[in-house]
Amino acid sequence: MNAPDEHVRNVVQQLQGQYGEAQKALSITAQMLNGRERERRMNALTLREIEQLPRGGAEAPTCYKGVGRMFMQESRNNIENTLKAKEKEIAETVGGLAKKVKYYQTEMATAEGSLRDLMR
Repeated sequence: MNAPDEHVRNVVQQLQGQYGEAQKALSITAQMLNGRERERRMNALTLREIEQLPRGGAEAPTCYKGVGRMFMQESRNNIENTLKAKEKEIAETVGGLAKKVKYYQTEMATAEGSLRDLMR
């Protein structure tokens, strides 16, 4: 083989590798993003349900928090504060994962465009 053909083959292999790596990373990141979105929805539902419970007085229900295989009694305020803090943490994580997804999509598009240009 002559040198230009071998160089083109090496470049194609490198671009295909980049595309494959970006595709794998995109898939993993998208799964993580979906998991966090699910966690955020469950957290919001739990918080909404707890906020609907009556406050104080004789009607105030006892709240429990799951810990492993047990349930521990916890004050309503502590549970609400924990859920709100977790909601903020999840929102930050989702933002970061969304940026990663966009980055990997751009990387895939760049590699695909380079491959198309190389084949012309």
